[in-house]
Amino acid sequence: MFDFSPLQWALICIAAFGNGFLMRTFGGGVGITLMPVLAIGFPAKFALVYLAICTSWVSLGIARQMWRHWDRRMAYIFFPGMAAGVILGGWVLTWIPEYHLRFFIGAICLIIAAYQVFVELRGRPPNIAPMPVWAGIGIGSISGLNSTLANAGATLLVPIMIGQNLAPRMIVGTIWAIFFLLNPLRLVAYWNAEILTVPVVSATAIAIPLLWAGVRSGAWLQPRLPRRAFNLLVLSIALAGSIRILLTG
Repeated sequence: MFDFSPLQWALICIAAFGNGFLMRTFGGGVGITLMPVLAIGFPAKFALVYLAICTSWVSLGIARQMWRHWDRRMAYIFFPGMAAGVILGGWVLTWIPEYHLRFFIGAICLIIAAYQVFVELRGRPPNIAPMPVWAGIGIGSISGLNSTLANAGATLLVPIMIGQNLAPRMIVGTIWAIFFLLNPLRLVAYWNAEILTVPVVSATAIAIPLLWAGVRSGAWLQPRLPRRAFNLLVLSIALAGSIRILLTG
């Protein structure tokens, strides 16, 4: 069942810890940072499902801390479009070849990471007027598609929420609330695409202690981190990883 090499086990452990840490501290960044890392030793579809299940475990684990710490309007206007995007992404996964999926992941991670670097260097994204429902549905659908195909849905939403002047804790909580509802739908999409397998589910179950360690480390470090410097470090890893995917296929 677990015919993994030492390198693959190391990547599984790194991704589990990083998933818990990033979910607890920033509410996002899992896909653009960890998808390129896992792609070093795994097919893209394995990496997608592994991170999606890890995210589901973390969402359950931090429910008590996140409960009611979210912006309901943001959650409500993004979720319908994201659900539609997840369904579309699940359909795409039933026919897209591995090479094209890896290229899509590399391109999406590169674009989002580059934009996030721009935001960090600029100081903050531009202020955005209160978002109408139709715009939230449109952005949500793109985010849901990115989430299913690259685990990069949350990073599209975070700058928008900052532009809406949400507090950092509310941003993390809103991302948590959206994906708490969305994760089961993503898993159904992966099951329908026949990439939700016993080995990947079992690997995430074994990695639960590392997920917990990442969450606890994130909770302790969040108020102590030099936010901008750490963000740029994480984004640099994401940029390097996405460029590697694009160059190596």
